[in-house]
Amino acid sequence: MKIRNYAISFGILLGSFTALPAIAASFEVPRSFEIMYVDLESASQFGNDFKVDLDEGQHQIVVRFNKLLRSGGDTHEYQSEPVVLDLQFTKNGYLILKAPYISNQKQAEANAKDPQFTIYDDVTGQDVDYKKKSLTTKSGLQNTRDYVSEIEKVTATKTLDSMRSDSGPVRAPILMAEDVALGMMQFWYNESDELTRKDARIWIADNMYKPKVANTQLDMFQFWVKKADKEAKKEFQAWLLK
Repeated sequence: MKIRNYAISFGILLGSFTALPAIAASFEVPRSFEIMYVDLESASQFGNDFKVDLDEGQHQIVVRFNKLLRSGGDTHEYQSEPVVLDLQFTKNGYLILKAPYISNQKQAEANAKDPQFTIYDDVTGQDVDYKKKSLTTKSGLQNTRDYVSEIEKVTATKTLDSMRSDSGPVRAPILMAEDVALGMMQFWYNESDELTRKDARIWIADNMYKPKVANTQLDMFQFWVKKADKEAKKEFQAWLLK
């Protein structure tokens, strides 16, 4: 009886461990920064303002310098424009944003204008390369800004620019339309492998279809299809037939 009870208890304990989700990768910032968005989703969906857990692969993470300093009994806030980072995460990777310690008003003002930092890989012990783009400074109340729309436009502009200058493998020709969504659908379709392209073609014709693949290319393709209007979708389907 004791052996049986022990076996049952061990099975329950083992089951509780296997039920826990595995964390593929993490990203952390110091207290002088905040994580605003991960792949256009609020950071609160992934963890908190200072550390997020996410799947391996490429992710777009938006951060900003955000420092409170006390001076003469008053508290002053110094905040930069959001900075869009393109980062590649490996399985069980741990990337850390490292920034200088800010102790006075002059340092805070300088970093609010131009945040200084590096991205450090805590697993390899090396700094990592990354691409970044800051949003344009705007006047007026910041809490009325639609940051997600601004980030979408910045991302689309960078991606379309890379399409025009890319000298890599042969791709389907891009229609240089004014419609950003159309260009982005074409881009992510071109970035996909054959299985993903097949699922994308079926899904765009029947959005009730459940794709068999799951990857960043298909996620981004679906994102931009949902953003596109009817005319852009028709143009994309016509482009597929060329």
